[in-house]
Amino acid sequence: MKRILTVLCAFLLVSGIAFAEPREPGQALTVRTFTFKHKEADKAAAAIKTLLSAEGSMSIQPSTNALVVTDHAENLKAISKTLADFDADAKAFRLTVRIVSASRAQGAARIPDNLKDLKPWLSVLPYQNFEKEGDAEVQGKEGEPGLVDLANGYRADFKFGDYDPASDSIKINDLQISKTQKDQMAALLKTSLNLRLGQTYLVGAARAPESKRALMIVLVARR
Repeated sequence: MKRILTVLCAFLLVSGIAFAEPREPGQALTVRTFTFKHKEADKAAAAIKTLLSAEGSMSIQPSTNALVVTDHAENLKAISKTLADFDADAKAFRLTVRIVSASRAQGAARIPDNLKDLKPWLSVLPYQNFEKEGDAEVQGKEGEPGLVDLANGYRADFKFGDYDPASDSIKINDLQISKTQKDQMAALLKTSLNLRLGQTYLVGAARAPESKRALMIVLVARR
């Protein structure tokens, strides 16, 4: 019994020495504070969330609009670059808005020539007839509102949000599609979206899933 206890104590001593060994130099953690001029610290934290290592951490300092980040030196290099891009002056963007009406009919989908570029999206919908109601392009900067009147009484109203360099996307806040009906603007769709630059997004609006008619809003954001 005494021999067993002696061996156990020796094992604990060896284990204690192993746990007390210092980190490798490359594994050391570094603390950096980033103060923002144009953007909010909480949004900056969201922009770098996926860049943190498993050992990394961050804390927001609302009083100084700053972000304290703790991580490995190599990770902090990438984080610093991302935050520098994020806190740049408001960037300009273009948003293309197209309104497409859709209806059900017998047979295969019939897509007109002015909507041929949307065939991969329209052909999988439960509608067969499509017609372009109007289109327009709106230019603006982060934080600026956008408003455009399209053909046939349609209107698109929204606000450019923040650009996220990590996902290369722009937030479109409070997008509202309306149409003039009996001399009044009736809201048809309200939503907010994150649009990856250069990608086509299609949002549908219908009274019910089995409705015979629907409205498609096609959005593309670009720099």
